[in-house]
Amino acid sequence: MPFTDRQITALKAKAQRYEKKEPGRTGLGIRITPRGVKTWTFVYRFHGTQKRMVFGTYPRVGVADARIALADAKDKLGRDLDPGAIVAEERQIERDAETVDDLVAEYMKRHAYPNMKPTTAAENERLLRREVLPAWSGRRAKDILRRDIIRLLDGIEDRGSPVTRNRTASVLSRLFLFAMDRGIVDASPAVGIRRLKEVARDRFLTLDEIRSFWHGLDAANMTPSVRTALRLLLITGQRRSEVAGTAWAEIDDADHLWRLPAVRTKTGRESLIPLPPLAMRLIEEADRHRVRPVPTRPNRKDRAPHNPTSSPWLFPSTRHGKPVEPAALTRALNRNRNRLGIGDATVHDLRRTFATWHGEIGTPPEVLAALLNHSPQSITEQVYNRASILEPRRRAMAAWCSWVERVIAGEPVAENVVTLRRSVAPEAASG
Repeated sequence: MPFTDRQITALKAKAQRYEKKEPGRTGLGIRITPRGVKTWTFVYRFHGTQKRMVFGTYPRVGVADARIALADAKDKLGRDLDPGAIVAEERQIERDAETVDDLVAEYMKRHAYPNMKPTTAAENERLLRREVLPAWSGRRAKDILRRDIIRLLDGIEDRGSPVTRNRTASVLSRLFLFAMDRGIVDASPAVGIRRLKEVARDRFLTLDEIRSFWHGLDAANMTPSVRTALRLLLITGQRRSEVAGTAWAEIDDADHLWRLPAVRTKTGRESLIPLPPLAMRLIEEADRHRVRPVPTRPNRKDRAPHNPTSSPWLFPSTRHGKPVEPAALTRALNRNRNRLGIGDATVHDLRRTFATWHGEIGTPPEVLAALLNHSPQSITEQVYNRASILEPRRRAMAAWCSWVERVIAGEPVAENVVTLRRSVAPEAASG
């Protein structure tokens, strides 16, 4: 009689593995191990050679499922195909399927870094390594479902990071479109993911917080380079990555200028930031600390020891001599918030503080936009930013640094507000 569930259930384990064939020469069999594991088998001949394949274990694969698998195998044999070889190939493809880790590495190598600005590509990689890989590392890319993405994004939102949630959604959308293009997945599970409405943050440091931040850095738990970089963030108003990656070659000592190259700016345009005495003192302070880490001791005794030399970076890491990671500035500030007396302020809020108080001391909007290296919104602004000489920016930065020095010294600043000229045409024409 053909196999029934009752028969298969009744088969008991023995000291040695054994196999029971189904009557009627169907080729179907079931193998029982000493531990009682029951595996469906199919013995067949292909091109004169006897072969064996398995259909899975009982009861996960029931009698009816085994008969369906048997019929499919015999159908392939009828079309002169080797069913066992086909199954083995499919399983190998499954084992070789690219993981999310593989996909991220391929995306960064073949798409992000070749086609994006370095800072944008680096931010893509940071989000993928921080938000995505910890959750999906080792999983096959084609197994990631839309529900997996929703759960991941919900977790980011629930911890109070709606902006990061939106940025991660955007990166995942690009990642899986790339995976489709490369044939890694058949369809993107990230298409049309809803974005949260972002509320513009308006946090900036008050006068007391500026004073507390500046003096609190002296006792903060961070390296001298990071301490100086945080102060320079407030003084120059530039972006975190732009300050962290500053090369000494960008600092023009003679003209007291920071020549920020286009390749390192978010807008893709060169930016010239005047450096009044306060800013130059910070540059000089950073210069005193910019040495490479001491290298590993030479193996050969007769080799002269290598003395540390000045790093080409203004804020080198103490570990590897490359520029300090932008995230290190964020970690240092977050770790010392209470000591600095700045409440919930973030690194980016230092830039917002620069912009907000510049407006309070009378800096013309077009000059402030140039200092912040905002993208021009009109042809007039484009011409102004391209043609204007540095004098308006120098006056604005001088007024700003003077104002900050009074604030950190505890002096009243209301009567010391400097109103800058707002005439643009003469300055633009002379540039």
